[in-house]
Amino acid sequence: MSSVELLSADPDELERRHDELNALLEDLADRRETGPALAGSRGLVDFWMRKGHLAEGRRQLERLLAAGDAPPEARAAGLAAAGTLAFRQGDDDGAGRFYRESAEIARGAAADAVLAWALGGLSRVALRAGECARTRELALEALGLASDEASGLGARHMLAAAARCEGDYTRAEELYGETLELSRRLGARGVEAGELLNLGFMALHLDERERAIERFRESLELAAELDDDYLTPYCLLGAGASAAIRGDHAAAACLLAAAKAAFDATGAAIDPGSAEEFDSQVAQARRALGEAFDDAWAEGSHLTVAEALARTQAAA
Repeated sequence: MSSVELLSADPDELERRHDELNALLEDLADRRETGPALAGSRGLVDFWMRKGHLAEGRRQLERLLAAGDAPPEARAAGLAAAGTLAFRQGDDDGAGRFYRESAEIARGAAADAVLAWALGGLSRVALRAGECARTRELALEALGLASDEASGLGARHMLAAAARCEGDYTRAEELYGETLELSRRLGARGVEAGELLNLGFMALHLDERERAIERFRESLELAAELDDDYLTPYCLLGAGASAAIRGDHAAAACLLAAAKAAFDATGAAIDPGSAEEFDSQVAQARRALGEAFDDAWAEGSHLTVAEALARTQAAA
């Protein structure tokens, strides 16, 4: 595999050749030959997210961007990629700056795919700020640029998130259901796991408790199969909600703590929507357990992801 081919390798291959990738990116920045790496940054971002390397990925992208000399479309892609990692780290100001600059360059370069990526990112920033209508507006603009079903998947997800933001759980469930079916047609299994989780919480809000448990179970099983450092903490959150539904609040607190520890281990902020669910579940467990909450939380905080997953399987 050549150096350029390495940039487009799948996340598992990149993890196996992690040191080689870092050396390549540093060499490209030193030689100011940043175009190939920035143009392929969407795949690199997927690797850095899925394998828990957010800070490393952002550092590499910022170094490549600072080196200059990339074609406009490649630079716009690199900026959108940096915005994605900044957002996942909870740096909304940084994410907004990256995404806005990306959108400006992409418009000038008539790079619709990159422009859609930047607009989708800005819709996420708006969502975290609680700006539901702005989230929908930006998602619709991004969707209008989609050239096919695959390129519109993220924007459709954000339309569901906007409905959830407004508290319209029936509409959100409908839209998440559409993106779930689309993800399955496209073979986008990570998206499938995420939408199953979201549908679990929509079912919970609509008081469909058994359906919520089933959705959470499906989501967790798929995330565990994918061995995805980004997805698995979210699915542990769903497992904690399932434990609470069953009335086992000590297990809920333990799993929620394990999820938080997993987020912290990769430097990830909890995404909007899920963050509110996490806070609600923690508050519920604290009320139910009283003084016993701290012990359950401390226990979960020291679990590895593998140990937490084993507990969910034992309880199933």
